[in-house]
Amino acid sequence: MSRFFSQLIAEIRRREVIPVIVTYAVAGWLILQIAGLTFEPLGVPDWGMRVLIIVTIAGFPAVFFIAWLIDFNNKGMMFDIPVWRSADYKDSASNGKSGRLLAVFLCVLVVIGTVGLVFVLLEPIPASKQQPLEETAAEIDIEKPTNSIAVLAFDNFYGQSEEDYFSAGLAEEILNFLAAIRELNVAARTSSFRFQGEQVDIREVAELLNVKYVLEGSVRREGDRVRVTAQLIDGEKGYHAWSKTYDRTLDDIFAIQQEIGAAVVNELKIVLSVASETRLQETRYENIDAYVFYLQGREKLRSSQDEDVIRTAMQLFNRALDIDESYARAYAGLCEVQLRLYEITNDINAFSEAQVACEQAQTLDDELSLEVEIALGRLYRYRGWYDKAVEQLNQAIDASPTAVDAFIELGEIYRVQNMPIEAENQFLRAIDLKRNYWKAHEALANFYYGIEKYAQSASSYRTVTALTPDSAVGFTGFGAALWMQGETQKALLAYEQSLALKPTRLAYTNLATSYYYAGQFEKAVNVLQQALVIAPDDHRIWGRLAENYRFIPGKENEAQHAYFRAAELASSNLAINSEDWLTRGFLGLYQVHLKQQSDGFETLTKALEQSDENSEVLYFQALALLQVDKVDEAIAALKMAVTIDDYYRQFIAMDPDLQSLRGNPEFDRLLPK
Repeated sequence: MSRFFSQLIAEIRRREVIPVIVTYAVAGWLILQIAGLTFEPLGVPDWGMRVLIIVTIAGFPAVFFIAWLIDFNNKGMMFDIPVWRSADYKDSASNGKSGRLLAVFLCVLVVIGTVGLVFVLLEPIPASKQQPLEETAAEIDIEKPTNSIAVLAFDNFYGQSEEDYFSAGLAEEILNFLAAIRELNVAARTSSFRFQGEQVDIREVAELLNVKYVLEGSVRREGDRVRVTAQLIDGEKGYHAWSKTYDRTLDDIFAIQQEIGAAVVNELKIVLSVASETRLQETRYENIDAYVFYLQGREKLRSSQDEDVIRTAMQLFNRALDIDESYARAYAGLCEVQLRLYEITNDINAFSEAQVACEQAQTLDDELSLEVEIALGRLYRYRGWYDKAVEQLNQAIDASPTAVDAFIELGEIYRVQNMPIEAENQFLRAIDLKRNYWKAHEALANFYYGIEKYAQSASSYRTVTALTPDSAVGFTGFGAALWMQGETQKALLAYEQSLALKPTRLAYTNLATSYYYAGQFEKAVNVLQQALVIAPDDHRIWGRLAENYRFIPGKENEAQHAYFRAAELASSNLAINSEDWLTRGFLGLYQVHLKQQSDGFETLTKALEQSDENSEVLYFQALALLQVDKVDEAIAALKMAVTIDDYYRQFIAMDPDLQSLRGNPEFDRLLPK
């Protein structure tokens, strides 16, 4: 045994293994030092350093093996295969050190190349986008700007929960007033309003929100009298920097908002620009009764996207306008309501009402308040006037950098313009500003669904259901994302949960789609007829109804009638937004089924161009080609669809229209493995 170890040590010395290992260790240490200094400034994620360390350590066995086996000398690369020293190798031993050191540098290059490949292949997840607010604030000690402030939701001392909207609305108005002062750094509404109704330590709140000051208060309203108490607290020391109680009539509520804002700026000792000084002296005058109904309407809009809640908000905005017909912000609320109803029902009358309300708000509001600007941006998006919408929303963001709804709208515009990176950035920015704002998470979920990242979409929809457990919308989207991943039973459970909470057009149509693919056409028809009660002017419902009628004997006439109605409604939607390629794709398929083949394929071709050959439009084209017996072209279109989005294989396997292609070798290759 001693002889064996003596020979092993001698062989290690002859092969110059130890100098090579030492050289590799020194080179690896230098690489890690350089990486430690450069990765963070270059924006490399935290896990990048961990990968580099692991790869460097894992390289030691490889270096030992290479140093033992390979030598670079004047004869080229030599493999020193014999285990022990041989006489034949003696002549080249003098060149071993330099040759084997060359090998170690190759190892170092391999390590660097491996790490680089990891960074190329793995899409980094921005840590700042994924960390909860609490972790970010707790782990990073950031100096809090002296001009930073968070406004908490004011406590309601009226004693009735239905009056919460007034106390929260008052605090929000003060927050918006302060956010319009460019010299102030104001925390976003939902980041600070998340503590509503909780007993919290102000110092912890300031730490979590990374602000120097916190404004809290309370409201007691009795008849036409209101008592407002406001307190500005130093977030680091926990003591009151300023406090005051206002005991006024309700008509003075806007003066109170202005006075509190001015007092806060005065206490923070901030030097203001002329524009900010002017803004600080302004007191808005609105009819107080109309204002109360307006606040109630805004609160409804924030609480849910369900249709009945939206319609309740519409009633409240209309009551505000009954009191004051020149109330611009109430018109902006109506515009938003009608656009949401248009999205739910596809009723062009809702869009027309939205346009009238937005134009009225714009006419009445010379300076364009934040609500009016966002409503106009949304209207322009629905019209397909994307450049105009971006300009309008950027104006809103310039005036109020924490306007989360403006960032969401920008993301929606970039999404329909097929700019996924820009869209995702805007949605993530909105979530960073308001981490518990369900609408931001829903927008991100819809975006991920649209770009076929269904697992991420399901995760975001799950967040929506957690934030709004009583709303049906989140469960409907969650079910759709699960369905696209092939989890049909879980998807059906989500649809049923959505319908149990509240019947919606989307839940019904998604459930009907699952029945269609299962071959249960009469069940699908029954569900779609219930959807038509909710949205009688939605071309998507009529189109799906026609699909199912085609497979029910004796329903050929009903199918043709449904396709005709679907085409008629889709054409009306395209008259509003000619850039809507998805509706155009539907229309092309409807036209082919109506025996308008020339028009149908022309429409589908344009939809493919507008969508940059989206997989869903390719699928529509394949279904249309089958209607005219162009089997090879249909299979080619399906191949392109699954190349873009592999999830479409499951639809190919289930689609009743495609079952006749089974047995075709080219088609069978498209089926799920």
